[in-house]
This record gives sequence, C-alpha cells and structure tokens, in this order.
Amino acid sequence: MKYLTGFAALLLLAACSGDPGAGPILIEAEKVALYPDASERLDVGALEYRGGLVLASPDERFGGLSGMEIEGDRLLAISDSAYWLTAHLEFDDAGMLTGLSNAFYAPMLDANGQALVDRAADAEGLAALGNGAYAVSFEREHRMARYDISPDWSGVAIATPTPITPPPGTDRLRDNGGIEGLASADYGLWAGVEYPIIDGRPHTLWVMPDDGEATGLPYPAEPGFGVTGLDRGPDGDIYLLERIYISGVGNTIRIMRFGEFGLATEDQRSNIDTLAILTPGMTVDNFEGIAIGEVNDEMRLFILSDDNYNGSQRTLLLSFAFAE
Repeated sequence: MKYLTGFAALLLLAACSGDPGAGPILIEAEKVALYPDASERLDVGALEYRGGLVLASPDERFGGLSGMEIEGDRLLAISDSAYWLTAHLEFDDAGMLTGLSNAFYAPMLDANGQALVDRAADAEGLAALGNGAYAVSFEREHRMARYDISPDWSGVAIATPTPITPPPGTDRLRDNGGIEGLASADYGLWAGVEYPIIDGRPHTLWVMPDDGEATGLPYPAEPGFGVTGLDRGPDGDIYLLERIYISGVGNTIRIMRFGEFGLATEDQRSNIDTLAILTPGMTVDNFEGIAIGEVNDEMRLFILSDDNYNGSQRTLLLSFAFAE
C-alpha cells in the first residue's frame, strides 16, 4: 500500500473541525490486478492493461469521483459532493501505473465564492476547454459551467463558475440522470445524458458548437446500460463508457469508440466499436470517468469509478493501452 503526501496538521484540523477547505489530502493507493484470479493476464478486448489502483482515504470527504481529465502525468477529477482532486500519476519503467503523489482537495465554488452544497453540489462531467479552463456538468440541479483554474491548476481553490448554456430540455431530466459525460472538441463540446430522456428511446448525445445551437444525436446504447462518461481522443474519436448494475450480479462496463461523425448516419451501431467489456468477475465497480492521455508517447485510456461514498464499493483508477 502506498501513501500520498499530506500534512498531519491538515488531517488533525479535518478531524477536529469538519471540512478544512482546500489543501493536501492523504490518500492510500494500492495496486490491483485486472483479473483477481489471474494477475498476470493483461488483455481485455482491444485493450491491454497498464496497471490500476484502489484509492482510499481516512478523510471522509474523499470519494464519489465522477469525472476526470488526464494531462501528462497529472490527474484532475471532480466528485459528487463538489470537490476538485488534483494529483500526479506515477509509473514504473515499463509504463505501468503504480501510484499517485501530491494529492490536493478543494471545494468547488459558486458564483459568490462559497462552497457548493446540497443539491447544487452533484458534479458529474468534466471536459478541458484549453488554457486551464474546464467545463463541468451537474445533475439534480441540472446545469453546466466553466471554471478557469489556470494551466498549472493553481487556481483550483478559488475559481468561480461562468454559466454555459446547456442543451434544450435538460432541466426536465430525471433527478439522478442528468448530463454524466462531457468531451471537448475543436468546435465546442459533446454532452451525454445517462439514460434515455424518454423510456424506450435511444440515449441522446448533444453536439454543442461554440457558435450555434446544440444538436441532439441518438446513441444506441445496449438495453439497460447508462452512458456515464465521454472523452475525445487526439485521433478525433469519441470514447464512451456504458454501465449497467444488476443486483446480485454486479457491474458490467462497456468501453466504446466512434468517429466524430459516426452517429450522423442511418445505421449508427455499425460505426460504434466495442473496445472492451469488463464483467463482474474482473476488477470492476461503478465506472463513471473516462480520459485519454499519453504515457511515454503511448496513447492511454483511463477509467475511474465512483464509490458513492459506500463502504462496500471502491474508487478504482485503471489504465489501458491500445493493443496492436
């Protein structure tokens, strides 16, 4: 088990007075195999495992991580209770993910500089806009906002939101089924709602150009699956997480990919690739974050799970390369 750097004084303050505000946070990071019963196995579909971590913390604020971005060896994530997490990723000489360091936690703020609370605090989707700016989507109190936290993320503790006009009708989404996924594009944003707006219909992904109205495109997810994460790769493709939880069985996760214009055809399904399926017998949980990054000049795919602040669930950060 590996420990992130933190300060004893901060932890003592947290224990004595509740939320200490922004500052370093102690996190435990333990390496985990993709296949618990076959730790040497690395293959899954069109991906190859490049290491993963179980993350935990004695700080009760930690958990609920729903969206992330990977930039070089840096991780930026947001939580269901409106916290920012920044940290550095650590890799061994073979490029396997082995740990984290320099973890920092900060409350997300409202327009008045106050910490978001209650229904306003359920942050879900995250997308880089460039030059240290990020788009964030929220559910329950459905909305989208831009936070400028600076390219080195030094402004993460003081950034206040600028509203982003959400796609039409998103204010009528179900309470716990809002915009879960965001991805940036050269022309604007992609946004994905977790479940179909109308039961029995396809999911909706919106293309949100900077200079025009949002266009909704049907996304034919597998029946029963929710769309929980989006990202756009340097190749221009969109990467997407589908998740289903069945009581008594567990979570099944599908990692999907399609070209930017692949949904604008009559037969969308033929343009969507299934990269991998993670089944309950594997190291799997409630994955909601997906990000494309680069390690040693190799394109990587990362996924992050939301533990729902539930002691029976885990916060998992897994890394994959693309098979030849």
